[in-house]
Amino acid sequence: MIVIQPHTQCVNVVTYALDGSRLASVSEDGWVKVWNPATLHTGEPAWEALGDRAEDNEEFDDEFFAELGFYLAFDQSGLSHAQFTPDGKRLVTGGWQEHLRCWSVKTGKPLWQVVKPQGFGGVGALVVARDGRHVAFAGGQMGVPERVCVADLKTHEVVRTLKGHRNACGAMAASPEGFATGGADACVRFWTWDGPRCQHELALRGIVRGLAFSPDGSLFAAAGGSVVMVWDMEKPRSGRGRRKPGKVRRFRGHTDQIQTLDFSPDGSQLASAAHDGTVRVWDVASGGEVRAFAPKVGKLHSVAFAPDGLTLAFGSAKGHVGVLDVGE
Repeated sequence: MIVIQPHTQCVNVVTYALDGSRLASVSEDGWVKVWNPATLHTGEPAWEALGDRAEDNEEFDDEFFAELGFYLAFDQSGLSHAQFTPDGKRLVTGGWQEHLRCWSVKTGKPLWQVVKPQGFGGVGALVVARDGRHVAFAGGQMGVPERVCVADLKTHEVVRTLKGHRNACGAMAASPEGFATGGADACVRFWTWDGPRCQHELALRGIVRGLAFSPDGSLFAAAGGSVVMVWDMEKPRSGRGRRKPGKVRRFRGHTDQIQTLDFSPDGSQLASAAHDGTVRVWDVASGGEVRAFAPKVGKLHSVAFAPDGLTLAFGSAKGHVGVLDVGE
């Protein structure tokens, strides 16, 4: 196990590039940091931005960057989410700023931004389409009916606004055909990238904090409270004139609220991280717990499988970033 503490506040997201060459961590301290997983233990970035102006970055050569990684400073209003584009060349981030930003993973320089609609507020979550053509982002302001916006990653403009959630939306996940959203209204909604209306919805019993699709889109997982629920997307059930996912099983073991979920690359396992300070790995077929890790860094807020399926990255409420070995 490798654990460092590069952030001063909660690490909301850890995410890998699809080729596994980079790991990004995003924190409420206003920083996103991109690492070479092989040198994470050094805690040393190769890019540094002072204040909130990325253009002030000091230049380093490609060899130095490739060895370590880089980190960028944002304004101090906090960042809620980030995700690599499928080609691994760009990183899209969102928070309480007036825009989403897209960064070059190679240089750490800002490439472009998407201006959020007026009055949108902070970004509670974002997700990049699996084909890399769009990004969807949702609001995270408690007590306010929230919009979901879809932006075109080629034109950098919002092309669609979706309505439905009655409260803050802080969880999103992409499937091969569309994406799902969930939040404080205890409801999960499913959307297509080009359609204006919710395709179907699921009502849960608590705030939805974690969502995940299996790589092939056949399974969908959601976390409500301390329980993980998994649905079979290929065997839908009927309800109110619409076809809904068929429920598969519930995974129990956490003793506090689950914050995030992630499927393994082959879809056979599901990882969950929670405020009980543990990361748990589940066998999807049986619903049994495969392994449980307690890094002893306090509450955990984020988890992500590496593309090789052998390691898991996690982030804590106290600013830790760590990597666990889940292979045999």
